[in-house]
Amino acid sequence: MLHNGSDNFCILYDIALTVSKSLDLKTTLNDVLGKIISFMKVDAGIIFIIDEKTMELVPVISNNISEEIIRDIQKNMMKLGECVCGSVAQLDQEIVILEKASQDPRFTREPQRRAGIEFYAGLPLKSQGKVIGVLCVITLAPYKVDEDLLDIMRAATVPISLAIENSKVFESVKREAEEKLRHFGYEGILGVSPKMTKVIGLVKKVKDVTSSILVCGESGTGKELIARAIHFNSLRREKPFVAVNCAAIPENLLESELFGYMKGAFTGATIEKKGLLETADSGTIFLDEVDAMSRNLQAKLLRFLQSKTFFKVGGTTPVSVDVRIVAATNQDLEETVKSKDFREDLYYRLNVIKISLPPLKERAEDIPLLARYFINKFNKKLGKNVRKISNEAMGKMITYPWPGNIRELENAVERAVVVAEAGEITLDDVPTEIATPSCSSRKDLSLESVEKEHILHVLTLVGGSKKMASSLLGVDFSTLWRKLKKYEAAH
Repeated sequence: MLHNGSDNFCILYDIALTVSKSLDLKTTLNDVLGKIISFMKVDAGIIFIIDEKTMELVPVISNNISEEIIRDIQKNMMKLGECVCGSVAQLDQEIVILEKASQDPRFTREPQRRAGIEFYAGLPLKSQGKVIGVLCVITLAPYKVDEDLLDIMRAATVPISLAIENSKVFESVKREAEEKLRHFGYEGILGVSPKMTKVIGLVKKVKDVTSSILVCGESGTGKELIARAIHFNSLRREKPFVAVNCAAIPENLLESELFGYMKGAFTGATIEKKGLLETADSGTIFLDEVDAMSRNLQAKLLRFLQSKTFFKVGGTTPVSVDVRIVAATNQDLEETVKSKDFREDLYYRLNVIKISLPPLKERAEDIPLLARYFINKFNKKLGKNVRKISNEAMGKMITYPWPGNIRELENAVERAVVVAEAGEITLDDVPTEIATPSCSSRKDLSLESVEKEHILHVLTLVGGSKKMASSLLGVDFSTLWRKLKKYEAAH
């Protein structure tokens, strides 16, 4: 049956209108696939999207595809080049099989061969010249192809591809906005302990200053999180935040990474490159493990801090930028200054405002809060439904010294969420070194230290209620109050 141009236009217009109705990709693709199956008069269809990380074909929407085929392609995702749909994606070519499709040797999966597919049409979905997905339709009975309708289906791949690409952009922007919002609300810095309350208060005070900030703390205490909170809560929040781990970049490359280089500055410098300082213009640059810089690079950073200008490697023209510096270290910089490993003048330039992060063992009150945060995080990531931690497991977590700090706690909670059953993390689910710590893992076994840990443990279990805690501990409220004040003053 032939269709006139007006009919074709109406079908395409209807599809284009459908893809513009919703930002929910699954809803859009489900509606579009239904329309394609209807006007093509086929039995079933499916739309795959290519996962750019794994290069697998992810089945996003299907209509009337057998449960056996769906289970197979969901359990074992098709790779590029595998089976017919994978071939469409890899070759960037449509494949149309007019009859006895299941017998075609390109159908390599048994569930599809057994399905008795008669007609198959697979079309690549493309954006900016790249295949991003595959649209397939099938029949289980003999089928006579209407070339006009097949042409409409080919044309429909354009708005479908556009919908997929727009959805990806929307999700990316949404994630970025949520990330900024999370930092803007200081929700990323979790803590109710006196020390962390003080840190959060200081972050709020200095967020808009242009002076350099030095964040100090043991590895895993969250120094980059503090730097991000400072930036995303400041007037610079819409400008770049650039994080640099000075210890992770080889010394001979760090200078060119920070300051950029001119074409021909060294072997391999075939173009002029902008450095990270220039990339962060008007924003914030976070220099983690700043103590790892060589003395020569320290001198160049000092000159930049003094003049706000620098020279690219191989360059003779000064470059001026407005960048707020937040540096971080897990070392005692005063000691590295004394040992001549770190320039004293640079230390004072960076240490205008100092934020010291306490190790996790000094903020035991925050452990339940952090643990709940990580449980929620890994529930979403792993598709689990863990709701709580047993008192016994939480008690061990509170008294464990956490040499790896928050990073170690995060890893421990992830492990516990993975193995937990019945929605609760028990003592059996936490790592052995936490559940049954050796004596050597406890740095302080004095009676006063053990008493403090026990009091804080009980206080945590009752949600911070000093009245309930004093009752459980068998001490007067005033006695408990004095001990807590003593612990606070000691730090």
